Amino acid sequence: MTEQKALKEKILERFEALPDAWFQNELFEQSRDYLTRGRRFEMMRGDQVNEEWAKSFRQYVRQRVGPHVRDMADAWAELRLRCAELPTHLVTSGMEQLQAAITWIGPVAPSAEFYQYFDEFIEDLNKPTNWGADWKGLRS
Repeated sequence: MTEQKALKEKILERFEALPDAWFQNELFEQSRDYLTRGRRFEMMRGDQVNEEWAKSFRQYVRQRVGPHVRDMADAWAELRLRCAELPTHLVTSGMEQLQAAITWIGPVAPSAEFYQYFDEFIEDLNKPTNWGADWKGLRS
């Protein structure tokens, strides 16, 4: 394996984990915010928290902004704190609607142009630098 290819694979491996790390961080912050606000669903039974989440999720499918977004996030945080699964079985229609919307938008995949720029970037990293040859820095 060439040095350039090895470097490229190392960079790709490093960035592959970013979406999952970002998502986990978002869940952590969501839980932290819920705890900071006072854990308002703590006294509810599990089925009540499930219904609260499902109700908020249904509203979210219809309208992506509003107070129901926080209700959904808080109910999900409460479920995570209880180590309970999301009750997606209560909102199969809404899940299908969101899945269809995501499919309609299409997958987000890098273009051929991206790969070309990436290869050029890697090549530039491997080029020796000669700062004095072409740098016109400020001189006093």
